[in-house]
Amino acid sequence: MLAESWVTHLEAERKSPHTIKTYTAGLAAYVTWCERQGLAVELAPGPVEKFMAALFEGGAEAATVLSRQRGVRRFSAWLADDTGKPDRLDRMKPPKLDDKIPPFVDAGQMAALLATCCTRAFNDLRDRAIISLMAESMVRADELLMMTRDGVSIRQRTARVERGKGGKGRVTAFSAQTARDLDRYIRARASHRLAGEPWLWLPVKRSHEPRLTYGGLYTALRRRALRASPPFRLHPHMLRSTGAISFRRKGGQVTSLMALGGWSDIAMVQRYIRAAENDLAIEEARRLFDGEM
Repeated sequence: MLAESWVTHLEAERKSPHTIKTYTAGLAAYVTWCERQGLAVELAPGPVEKFMAALFEGGAEAATVLSRQRGVRRFSAWLADDTGKPDRLDRMKPPKLDDKIPPFVDAGQMAALLATCCTRAFNDLRDRAIISLMAESMVRADELLMMTRDGVSIRQRTARVERGKGGKGRVTAFSAQTARDLDRYIRARASHRLAGEPWLWLPVKRSHEPRLTYGGLYTALRRRALRASPPFRLHPHMLRSTGAISFRRKGGQVTSLMALGGWSDIAMVQRYIRAAENDLAIEEARRLFDGEM
């Protein structure tokens, strides 16, 4: 019952469906663990730390453990604010994340991915436009799914994000090639049974939803990557990483990268900057090595 009240609170705060799903998954995982251990569900550092240790022992990545802990901590903070009782998890430190280069789609994988969208069928046109746009505009999955037909300008090559992370809107840009892919999709969209809906991205199959959902997007991208030659694993956020790294590799300024991608803290883009610089360093090293006598 309290979990349902918490979801109502998160919806009132206009948290995205994906964020709400992530938070509630963390709380649900903790509750399930407590039940299996025969423990009362207690919002205290001791049992939550044991829960995290169990996740690590089970082979979970640090990012997964952080996500689960964040869900429990967000619930604890809400409950404390709602009841006036102290939040016993407010000083709990998050697990240290490995400083890895974020996974992204390289040039060969991108070509193979786009090669799977080679017909004029609606699903091919839609998926190609999505892949191209996400890999250049750096939009988050939730931002992409909330785009409207009126928010995209083919001629100006811009797309409006109505409400990004933190409720902030912005305008992002894309290339002439992506404009062509979008134009082809939008013309095919005009004959879709849901063409009258304001949402830009429509489902391929019959659905109760008036637009493409996160599950539909995830499945479509995953299938494309598995059909690629060679196949690889893909999730939507990898295309955002791809766009950020590519923009930086081409000499794009950090401030422009932050504005286009919707980042408000430079610390959030440091990994992409480092990945791009590492990639450029490898290219320079190869040129120097090839020039040796």
